[in-house]
Amino acid sequence: MPVLRASSARAQRFAARSSSRRATFTALFAAAFASGFGVLPALAQPFDDPRIADANGRDIAVYPPDRLFDYLHMKLEMVIPDMSVPEFDAVSTITLNSIGVPRGGVTLDAGPGMTFSAVTFNGQPAEFKHDTDKEKLAITFASPLPLNQTGTLVMTYHANKAGGDGKGLTWSKDFSRTPEEDFMFHSQGQPETNHLWFPCHDFPNERLTTEIVVTIPRDYDALSNGHIVEIKRFKDGRTKFHWLQDKPHCNYLVSLIVSRFDVVNVGGPDSARPGLWMPVYGPLGSGDRIRDSFKETAAMVALCEKLFDEPYPWDKYAQSIARDFSAGAMENTSASTFGSFASTARGSFLDAIIMHELAHQWMGDLVAYKGWEHTWLGEGWANYSEAFWAEHKNGQDGYQQAILAKRRSETGGEGRWFPRFAGMATNRYNEPDDRFMQIGRDWVYDKGGFVLHMLRMRLGDDLFWKAVAAFIDRYKYQCAETDDFRRVLEEVSGQSLERFFDQWVRRPGFANVSIDYEWVESDSTLKVVVEQTQKIDADNPAFAFTLPLDFKMGENEWESVDMGIDSTRTEATFKLKAKPASIVVDPFLTVFMKQKIRQPLAAWLDAADHGRTLYARWQAVEALGEFDEPAAREALARYASQLGPDDAIAQVVAEAMGAIDLRAMANAPAKPAGAAAASR
Repeated sequence: MPVLRASSARAQRFAARSSSRRATFTALFAAAFASGFGVLPALAQPFDDPRIADANGRDIAVYPPDRLFDYLHMKLEMVIPDMSVPEFDAVSTITLNSIGVPRGGVTLDAGPGMTFSAVTFNGQPAEFKHDTDKEKLAITFASPLPLNQTGTLVMTYHANKAGGDGKGLTWSKDFSRTPEEDFMFHSQGQPETNHLWFPCHDFPNERLTTEIVVTIPRDYDALSNGHIVEIKRFKDGRTKFHWLQDKPHCNYLVSLIVSRFDVVNVGGPDSARPGLWMPVYGPLGSGDRIRDSFKETAAMVALCEKLFDEPYPWDKYAQSIARDFSAGAMENTSASTFGSFASTARGSFLDAIIMHELAHQWMGDLVAYKGWEHTWLGEGWANYSEAFWAEHKNGQDGYQQAILAKRRSETGGEGRWFPRFAGMATNRYNEPDDRFMQIGRDWVYDKGGFVLHMLRMRLGDDLFWKAVAAFIDRYKYQCAETDDFRRVLEEVSGQSLERFFDQWVRRPGFANVSIDYEWVESDSTLKVVVEQTQKIDADNPAFAFTLPLDFKMGENEWESVDMGIDSTRTEATFKLKAKPASIVVDPFLTVFMKQKIRQPLAAWLDAADHGRTLYARWQAVEALGEFDEPAAREALARYASQLGPDDAIAQVVAEAMGAIDLRAMANAPAKPAGAAAASR
């Protein structure tokens, strides 16, 4: 039967497209006939299709640039003579091998703020041209680099405002401080802005080791990736910091921050992760606050090591706070950067953000991605880590609360569909920043985290974490893509996951599901009807998924069944020993959907009191807000009196009570007492 259904779907899609082609040809033929068989109208017409950029049919998709060289190592030597001026002098030395054939030159990304004075290759002067408009540095070697030989490229330059506004290397001054304390340089390379302060292959499909040697004025600190090789203080008052990242990472993860700091170590022998240096660099005077707000870092490292089955991969884990930072936080290898807000945070406010950036040290840094199309492999994992930290701290209720927040954020608006919208894993974007900013549109953060939760629910804990560990083992210090992750999951689990990834990773949107049921007393069966109401057409077939249902059969007795869904309307009947007191749909949040369930008030009251998961109780309480009846009001008031303000259900109780009050104020007609629909 699945083969027949698949064949039918393909036939319908082919018929629809064939009909469209016939209509187009007929129109062209009619136009030609009307003009006396003159020149046919031009085929290149404006496209009403976001995948096509213009009438010439240009594809807007972005593909990774060629890797013509294997970049092995970069040593960047910088001198910042005066912190009050946004300038520095630098020498960048890159060692590289040619790929495929001998190469006679190289083109690097290089921003307009750099002025190059000399370039040599293997000790010989090299011709170069810096196109500041295109931000490219084209270098011609005196003689080609043979295969299997390493070349050394040395570029000397002066940089003036090599970035700014949170891109590249930003210089800033804090006017609330005295001039002796207020200057800072900080970098931000994601997605493709580190080439504004050093020449490089500025795309994530290449990895190399790096070192930063920076000489700065007295009393300033410099933090970068990896471990410290040397701190040398000169008699003239300058200090040289030499940092080495001796394991390969991507150029956008190279980091430098120079300022005056309070530095505290949140690790140590008595921490949850002894043996790892974990400094936090904050503004002067913030030492006590940052020691408190970053105190869970060691426990988070230990949890990630356990779940990923992989030791923390870098030499240290530093966290720093930068003024005028353009992002909330950034996962630079071994040296995450946070915005100024982190210097005044208290208690556990930062925990989710700290966990997010830490998880990136494995997913995004250790295992990188070949292009921004696969950004969800990093951001989805970092986002999902917030949920498993909540699970670690607050058990299953904390975990479900975090997962529910992700699904609510992604299914709260209107639906998305092909071809108008792109999926989560897509190379359709105008600027690489777009891949990080599509909030509410198959966002790589919240949807990525929810998809990973779905996979965990589908495979089960043992197989899921075993597959994750195998994926890291196979692709650490490499660049991976979505299908690499899928194939490892399939190898470990034995399950075929192509359809899953096509639906939830590459396809936009979510299932909009309406569920109704009827108890047939004569033969003790429950008839359940599930309808998908989102846009369904040849490009957007009905989603296929397994829908779990919980039937409340007794005081503490639940019966669970799975209902296979793969069409617009699905009906199923279940033989039960008695009519269930209530039904809970998808109690563990396994499907990416917005749902409406019709059942009587008595059933919702039962589910609110006895649902066996946080989400089961949540959807029941939410449904009570749709009833203008005393029993619903009384139940909500009772929950409100019993729950503390931090209880996971408190939010939805307040929302439900507010919904009733708003309708009362507007004198809205009450819904029939028979049933109500609960959204989400």
